[in-house]
Amino acid sequence: MTARAPLAFAGLLGLATLATLFVPGCSEDGKTGDCPALSLYNINDPDAATSPKVLEERARAEDAGCVTPLADASVGGSP
Repeated sequence: MTARAPLAFAGLLGLATLATLFVPGCSEDGKTGDCPALSLYNINDPDAATSPKVLEERARAEDAGCVTPLADASVGGSP
């Protein structure tokens, strides 16, 4: 093994890593998602999660397939 082999491998690994940054994420149907922005809110405020603005943003995100509908969410574990 020459001294160049580890450098060549490291270079190829670096290029492969950088290439993954330019691959768009796709959904199950092969299309890139276009998700609406969601506002941040204080989760310790009981009224914040049910504000009209947050509910409207969440509904748009559900319609776009970007978030799980709350009715379908589970607390954890496997079904």
